[in-house]
Amino acid sequence: MGTYRKKLQGTAQYTSFIPAPLSTVHVEEELLAPFVTEAQEAIDLLNQAIGKLEEEEIQRVLRKEAEASWMLSAGKYFFPFGIPSFSSHWNEEEQEEIRHLTEASLYALNNLETLPLCGRLLKNAHYLMCQSALYEKKYPGEFRNSPVWIGPEGCNLKNALFVPPTEEDMTEAFSELEKFIHEESNLHLLIRASLIHYQFEAIHPFIDANGRTGRLLNLLFLFDHKAIQKPALIFSYTLGKYGTRYYTELQKVHESGTYESWVIFFLQTLKEAAQQTVRFLSTPPPSFA
Repeated sequence: MGTYRKKLQGTAQYTSFIPAPLSTVHVEEELLAPFVTEAQEAIDLLNQAIGKLEEEEIQRVLRKEAEASWMLSAGKYFFPFGIPSFSSHWNEEEQEEIRHLTEASLYALNNLETLPLCGRLLKNAHYLMCQSALYEKKYPGEFRNSPVWIGPEGCNLKNALFVPPTEEDMTEAFSELEKFIHEESNLHLLIRASLIHYQFEAIHPFIDANGRTGRLLNLLFLFDHKAIQKPALIFSYTLGKYGTRYYTELQKVHESGTYESWVIFFLQTLKEAAQQTVRFLSTPPPSFA
């Protein structure tokens, strides 16, 4: 289970969270097995659909994932039925955000051959996705050296819902996460993916865009470990569809120290995302003629 550390003193005192290293985490694999099987079956069908995709089609999927990931980060409303189509309704600022996130995704995927899946790769991708004026003072491409907090609008460090680890604890926690990403494990790969996604969001290493970077990390991990044959998975749309539960399940791990409910949610979401991606690929691309 994660631990808490009191920071500062007196009226300025607050408490930050330190997630347990994933190498020490135990999950009830027997309980998770049916959900793993269903998610793996959906991934297998996805692989059949994407195995022969051309680069242009892969980029179409990456663009759609970027749209959904940005929508989720911006708190945009998700359509309840199916993925909204490519559209000219994005305003100029939104188009810029989506373009930068697509470029960051392409960079990270193209550089997996020369860089391991590590902090450096994610920092470089973060730099590329945070190129608009919105991030001018949010240190694009750098891990934070100041605390951040999560909670209702107007909250502060003392009354936030969640305060991720501060700099020293964050650095150590991220180093442990990198080890877990690359070490051998008897856990099913999809369970590992769920734990990695949770851990990254709990560490929250950047000032901003942690959600987008964490969702990109999920794609990179699945592709790098050959769970998916091509980097074609629209995951963020389904997470956004169940957005309230998504954040609730993450918070439940912080509070309870148990992971099974989160892993089940992740696997169910991954299953639906794989199915949704297959349906998306069966629709022709839009024409802007």
